Amino acid sequence: MNAEYPDAPASDVWDVLHGWRIPDPFRRLEDLDDPDSQTWVAAQRQLAERYLAALPGQERLRDVLRDTVVQGPTSSPVKTGGARRFRVGRAHLAGPWQLQVADGPEGDWRTLLDATTLGAGAILRRWTPSPDGRFVAVQASVGGSEDATPLALLDAATGAVLRTCALTRYSPVEWLADGSGYFYVRRHGNRSGSGVYRHQVGTAIDADELLIGDENPVGRYHFTFWHDRWLVVTGRTGTSRTTRVSITDVAEGGSPRPLDLGGLSSAGVVVDGVGRILAISTATCEFGELLVAEPVPSGGWGPWRVLVPADEPAVLAAFALAPSDSGDRLLILRTRDGYAELSVHDAECGAWLLDAELPGAGTVAAIKSTDEPGVLVLSYTDWIRPLGAWRLDLRSGRVSPVEPSSRVLPGITVTRTTYRSADDTEVPVTVLAPAGPQMPRPTILSCYGGFGITFRPGYQPDGLTWVLAGGVMAIAGVRGGGERGRRWHRDGAGVHKLNAFADLHAAADWLVESGWTRRGGLALLGGSNGGLMAVGAMVQRPGDYAAIVSAGAPLDMVRYERWGLGRAWREEYGSADDPAALTVLLRYSPYYNVTARIGEPPRRWPPALFTTGDSDTRVPAVHSCKMVAALQRDGGGPVLLDVIAGKGHAGGGPASDRALISLLAFVAHHTGLRLD
Repeated sequence: MNAEYPDAPASDVWDVLHGWRIPDPFRRLEDLDDPDSQTWVAAQRQLAERYLAALPGQERLRDVLRDTVVQGPTSSPVKTGGARRFRVGRAHLAGPWQLQVADGPEGDWRTLLDATTLGAGAILRRWTPSPDGRFVAVQASVGGSEDATPLALLDAATGAVLRTCALTRYSPVEWLADGSGYFYVRRHGNRSGSGVYRHQVGTAIDADELLIGDENPVGRYHFTFWHDRWLVVTGRTGTSRTTRVSITDVAEGGSPRPLDLGGLSSAGVVVDGVGRILAISTATCEFGELLVAEPVPSGGWGPWRVLVPADEPAVLAAFALAPSDSGDRLLILRTRDGYAELSVHDAECGAWLLDAELPGAGTVAAIKSTDEPGVLVLSYTDWIRPLGAWRLDLRSGRVSPVEPSSRVLPGITVTRTTYRSADDTEVPVTVLAPAGPQMPRPTILSCYGGFGITFRPGYQPDGLTWVLAGGVMAIAGVRGGGERGRRWHRDGAGVHKLNAFADLHAAADWLVESGWTRRGGLALLGGSNGGLMAVGAMVQRPGDYAAIVSAGAPLDMVRYERWGLGRAWREEYGSADDPAALTVLLRYSPYYNVTARIGEPPRRWPPALFTTGDSDTRVPAVHSCKMVAALQRDGGGPVLLDVIAGKGHAGGGPASDRALISLLAFVAHHTGLRLD
């Protein structure tokens, strides 16, 4: 297919870093505003569209996808502020979301804000009403970009936009109890960095008070506000798992006071009703333990002590407090290889009381209190059960659906097991397969393997469509993720990144040896860091995989720090400025390991599809463009590039559904899955 590829002339461009001569023949494609680059991208898009449109079986896949997609709601859960009720709603399932308000418990819903008034292609992301219901703070992303999610303050009576701050990016918002102002996170307007600000309603942005911040361009802040008094702020550098924590007594006007936890996880800090501080710490145990500090009469808090100890190898992920008619209760959420476990404890002493009876092996999130003592509401999903709201009775541990639960998808078996990597490390894996006897089938293998992120169970129509069409989907919990604690992450990050690739190859070998698939029917699929894993594995062992799909992945790992959020990933990947880190980056950087072969015989690559969005500000399209140009010089393939207009990193919408069908048809065609 080489003659059909759009021409991307290679240039003799190279760098020398720490003694390494590093070629970069397609550096010109880094400027995607260049007319020649735009012409090349347009030609690649046309080539991909022609090829993908001609693939067989897409109507069958659409039918299966239609059966797996759960028809979503036309309105969100309701939030209250004073006498008003707020929600986001839409006129029909395909319609845009709008912010709606009802001026009383029995009032009719009316549109308060159409997101498109905030910008072309705006999508509502967060909305937080003031306690008295006079105002609502709204955030939206615009045009697929995530560089900023502007924070708008609305008058809840008229819908008038009172002010808009363009310096926010997915900021938390916490109101003062009297509705006079709120705390939020934004970039500094006149210098680098960001911080936590306090806004007083009716004043200009320039008058907002900076409470804590710095000039770090990749610094990140988050906070919670407890009992209209305690502001707890966590700060990080980039994607580092090391967290700085401070607490401020807003009522007394005190300055931020550091909290030393020596290894705090990302799960946050809670101040309870009697002034105790509770926090998850991984300082002495990589799986996490819950600490508590008691208030002292002279002010401040006493020493930390363990309230709930670790339960290795389950990872302590989150906790919540809830009142009960028999004393306050503490809900502990742990994950074991990514699967949720819930237990109920005495809030005073931490003693275990009972385990919650979850609907299955899945994921728990969004634990919230209710007006009923001893009852919480949580969100639950698993591989074959859609996301839904469930009621947890802390007295009995019973979990029941808030509304009639969606059906469990039939016809699929879920197998949880482990396999051995090259160094004999045990790695968890989940296999979704059609019901019935096991036999070799076309298989998609996926992983994430980075940033300490756990690949948790979830109802995913793409994978379910593949399985219901006759294929197998396997998800490997390779090192670099968070499936087995902080060390699991560290052992697959930075200079240890090659362990993650070894785990992925071992998963592929295990699937073949265990009879789930054959080598010619095995594809790799991944997005973001998972896309780096898939493409990197393909470059290392091109003959072992029948097809590769990468979505929005970082692929030039020598120059990744120059684009998008790359600077924030230095702790995860290492920097090319560091000789030791560069040595490892060069061993797995997909782009380098193709371009460094100049003068060698061409290699035959498996069929590969690269998708990316032209509005992706996390992992810009430049990575996929350079990688595709490098691969297209060799043989095999086809190697296709689909740059989706208006798509950001998160995707969504009808264009994403069409891309999903094309992606599955591509993999089916090259792994032998018959869709007739």
